[in-house]
Amino acid sequence: EFCFSLHFTQCPNFFGNEVVNSCLQSLLPQCHTSLLTTDSNLQWNCCELRATVEELKKENQARPKVAFSAALSESKGPFDTDTTLVYKQVITNIGNAYSPSTGVFKAPVSGTYYFRFTAFSLTNNHRRVSLYKGGQLVVTVTDVQSDQDGEDSSSNGVTLQLEKGEEVYTQLKAQHHVYDDGAYHTTFTGFLIFP
Repeated sequence: EFCFSLHFTQCPNFFGNEVVNSCLQSLLPQCHTSLLTTDSNLQWNCCELRATVEELKKENQARPKVAFSAALSESKGPFDTDTTLVYKQVITNIGNAYSPSTGVFKAPVSGTYYFRFTAFSLTNNHRRVSLYKGGQLVVTVTDVQSDQDGEDSSSNGVTLQLEKGEEVYTQLKAQHHVYDDGAYHTTFTGFLIFP
């Protein structure tokens, strides 16, 4: 582009081939210098881009990876007291922050996490499952069964800011019931969005 612009602005505007050729010959060193400068700038930009990509790869590798999904795999309740649900059938447990023996997720790092749980019922028992952060109730799913309403599934989700070591779990309310079997209707899932 630089060369063409020089050609039109600096060469005489007539048809003499010798004059035009002479003019273009005098402009070639400037075009060559311009191309070398452009090439050098492109190489520098490519090096800078490669360095940025490598830095982002290192940051991503260093970022903690935390994600789990687990299913209850058997029906629970009704119990006389509120009971922490233990999802024993682990589907995914990257980072091993979820315990299939207690049903509790313990944040391995501080950060923003997303949790979702689903509860299914198949009998005339009422269903009420709540998600807790520490001892604090956060969100709930609930259903009152009737003779005309045999099967129901409900789900809820929430984004939570957790400090390292804080715990998240679900509880079945006293005198309520939740159903599950090998089809895994009742599940608990969570993952780190960003630290």
